[in-house]
Amino acid sequence: MPSVSGREVRVALKKAAVWGTAVACGAGDGILCLADSMKKKINSEVDNSLGLAFAEDRDQGNIVVEGGLPAYLRYDSHDRPIALAMGSTQAPTQQGATAAYVNSILLADNIDGLFASLAINKIINVDEFPSDKIVGFTIKGVSGQVVMIEYIKICNDKVVASIVNNLTSFANVTYLEKTNRVLFGQGVFRINAQAGGALADGDIVTPSAFEFTFKRNLKGEYVAGSANKIDEPTNEGVPEIKLKLTFARYTATTYIADLFADVKKKMDITFTGAVIEGAYSRQFKLQFPNLAYSDADAPTKEAKLDNVVEFDCLATTAAPTGMAGILKPFQVNLINKRTTSPLA
Repeated sequence: MPSVSGREVRVALKKAAVWGTAVACGAGDGILCLADSMKKKINSEVDNSLGLAFAEDRDQGNIVVEGGLPAYLRYDSHDRPIALAMGSTQAPTQQGATAAYVNSILLADNIDGLFASLAINKIINVDEFPSDKIVGFTIKGVSGQVVMIEYIKICNDKVVASIVNNLTSFANVTYLEKTNRVLFGQGVFRINAQAGGALADGDIVTPSAFEFTFKRNLKGEYVAGSANKIDEPTNEGVPEIKLKLTFARYTATTYIADLFADVKKKMDITFTGAVIEGAYSRQFKLQFPNLAYSDADAPTKEAKLDNVVEFDCLATTAAPTGMAGILKPFQVNLINKRTTSPLA
């Protein structure tokens, strides 16, 4: 039998309903990804009883299944995993009489009951992760490149010979689309004072790279009768939500002075892609109503100095001007062709 190439590997993700019970991936569930780091580890409980010069036995203990699933960010096909991590959506709004719809994904206080089944077709078999909790994600981009997203995952198990997701069932998997990647060069970055007016063209800044990290603090528990697998992870503490901007040239002390003065900011990052129909183009937008500086520096080095700025993304009690209704640390708005909620 010939060896398998990674070019042949396919990935699918489908929203599930009962923790520990896999659902079969099918039409529209395919998602284009890069090489994952999903791994199953089984703890080894070695018998170290007195009287044994060397261990003669060991038993298998708790199962740990976690890792990352990276991909190129796309306008049309990544709203489902993003929504599973964030927790809430608004009903899609059709734009005119076109095929374009506005989809808003909002942060929920918790994501209890939201998880998926993940299937990775490796040609020899399908690696099935029956219950896949998407803890968060990192979105990052560098000038001249495609914007990347990596999903952070905690799962209950990894099965290599499932009767639910297997080579036969995976033949039903299709993709919503395979194009329309988000490019760094399609982005517009705007930032101003949190208490200032609505963001406008005069607030545009030009970083050479950015990185946004959202990670919930979730934990699953091992209980009797669970076959050493975790129950559904739930909140263990506040999430980590951070934004980092890198400016290729250090030209002013503005950001450093703002850090020292504890100046709060608001910001949006808008990527605009290909036309869907009429006047409506694909769009991926991040909005941050309350940014607090955590670091700002121009590290000394022999080469040209750059300016690195980092923020904690915070909630707010009153939405700033131009961001009506946005009180949570961030929100994702898309314009794409999805006509139903990605959590449907």
